[in-house]
Amino acid sequence: MDQSRPGHHPLPLIIERPDLAHPVRRAISYLLTAGGWLLWLVMWVPFLAALGRHLGYQVPEIAFPSQISLQSFLILVKMLPFVIGAAIGLMLLSFLWDKLKTHAGFPDRRWRPVGLDRLAHSMALEPQQLAAWQSAQVLYVHHGDHGNVIDASTTPPDQPSRPD
Repeated sequence: MDQSRPGHHPLPLIIERPDLAHPVRRAISYLLTAGGWLLWLVMWVPFLAALGRHLGYQVPEIAFPSQISLQSFLILVKMLPFVIGAAIGLMLLSFLWDKLKTHAGFPDRRWRPVGLDRLAHSMALEPQQLAAWQSAQVLYVHHGDHGNVIDASTTPPDQPSRPD
């Protein structure tokens, strides 16, 4: 049951073996990647120009005509310690809540063992049917049109009679 069907050997992923991709597709992906990095670098030019003017360097006005973006960035930088402090505070509160809720009498439902009843309930089965499935040597699984499992049983399906 846990093995793939016979004769089905999946190909390695292209990301693991880029040499398997078509050469034109590889060339296009390299060009798109280089273009993306170039665009990313170009988007930093206005900010760096505004930062240079803010620090006293003579940068041409044509590079970035306004200081609005730099002022917005500096406001965000001033808010950064408060945001980081709030995030650390929330993480500490979450950690303390996890540690203290066992002392407050809350049961920890995440770590309870999975019993036969809970497993049968999550699979929408009767516990006796699940126990029969687990004890079976062979489980016959019926698949739908899209490959999803429709039904499973321990008895073999009825074989239609073949004309001889």
